[in-house]
Amino acid sequence: METIIVAILGSGALSALISGIFNMINNSKSRRREVSDQLAIMNARLDKIEKNQATSEKDELRTQLLMMLADYPDEVSEIMKLAEHYFADLDGNWYLSSLFEKWLQANSIVTPKWFRKDR
Repeated sequence: METIIVAILGSGALSALISGIFNMINNSKSRRREVSDQLAIMNARLDKIEKNQATSEKDELRTQLLMMLADYPDEVSEIMKLAEHYFADLDGNWYLSSLFEKWLQANSIVTPKWFRKDR
């Protein structure tokens, strides 16, 4: 009789242990899925922030360059530094390329290799 009782209790404990292990595995998978979903959301937000930051940098540099062309057209070295960063590094254009080209011609400056008119 004792053997039967021990066997029943033992199998119940073993069953509870196995059930607990399966629950832990399922909870772990569920938690990993939640964390993965949260990371995807955070990555999407980060991508949007980076895109907005790049747009802001380009806008600010365009404004700076326009001011230099209008207010300090003789500052060739500074204008060329700004223009190279705007056109070459940031792949900027919009309406500034035609204005910059006119400034180059007005100041008899050879068109730099990094400046492409076909932007």
